[in-house]
Amino acid sequence: MFVPYSKALKAEIERYLPEPRLINSIFFGGGTPSYLPVNILTDLLGFIKEGFRIKPDAEITIEVNPGTIDHAELALLKSAGFNRLSIGLQARQDRLLKSIGRIHTWDDFSEIYQAGRATGFSNLGVDLIFGLPGQTLQEWGETLRSVVSLQPEHISTYCLQLEKGTVLAKDVERGLVQLPSEDEVVAMMGLAMDYLPKKGYQHYEISNYAKPGFRSFHNLGYWRGNDYLGFGAGAYSTYNDKRWTNIEEPEDYIKAVVEGNSAVESCEMLDQKTKAVERLMLGLRLQEGVDLIKYKAEFGFDLKKTAEPYLTNFSKQNLLKLNGSQLTLTDAGIMVSNTVISSLLNGVERG
Repeated sequence: MFVPYSKALKAEIERYLPEPRLINSIFFGGGTPSYLPVNILTDLLGFIKEGFRIKPDAEITIEVNPGTIDHAELALLKSAGFNRLSIGLQARQDRLLKSIGRIHTWDDFSEIYQAGRATGFSNLGVDLIFGLPGQTLQEWGETLRSVVSLQPEHISTYCLQLEKGTVLAKDVERGLVQLPSEDEVVAMMGLAMDYLPKKGYQHYEISNYAKPGFRSFHNLGYWRGNDYLGFGAGAYSTYNDKRWTNIEEPEDYIKAVVEGNSAVESCEMLDQKTKAVERLMLGLRLQEGVDLIKYKAEFGFDLKKTAEPYLTNFSKQNLLKLNGSQLTLTDAGIMVSNTVISSLLNGVERG
């Protein structure tokens, strides 16, 4: 399966060559790419480097999960050109990891983290999840303290999202698993927002913290509305005002590409209003927020007029802050970001 998939990936990538733009970042992720043999991963990276114009200091990330890779394999990835390592830990407590079906333990994570450092990765991120079944605020605090003690350059803190049809989602529906209350989840989010900046991590996006100079350049591209090309089963792309999604099932994806057919399952053109909605929605997730003057110049929507009631109301509630033309969420606003942002989107719809 690995070799046919790799061949299909190369065939899909070749259809976009030569790409004239300079590539600023490469990201192997959206799952667990470290399940693939390392020789295939390094070969794919070499193939991409040969085909595209890559910026000399491009950020090249590989996502790994503990238990799927070892020290020697990490060394090979580093020597091949990967310069950023993102490890999916999720929680400090082994019982919580087991409750969400993770195959690794804290010790497995510690081992792979230290191996990453030993092989020369100086840009290392750790992904965490809060709101797990049976998780307490105290346990979340323990997770944060344990990870910070290792001093990774980047920490992501995501709230648990139940995926429909999964075993966990079904168990929650049946009452077999109890999730933390909404107030407990808010407290967990607040704890991270208070603790991590005190330890030197800039809160640059709702779910992401980084030491100075180590923000995820690749993900910033998404949030700022930049174009990107995605390859492989289930991959998304946005390019030249068009967005498309690839066939999700690997076997079907391979079959389509090998037979010379398109790997695309669905496609849409992005009009100005769609782009305006997305830029506001994603831009407000960032600490830098949205410059309303630039926003109006690009999309034609004057939010100071079309969303004036919401801007005034949320500013009075200390949920939004307007500094000159720069609109940002406050810490309190981050806690209810979905409500605030969805209300502001009405201003785009009215524009």
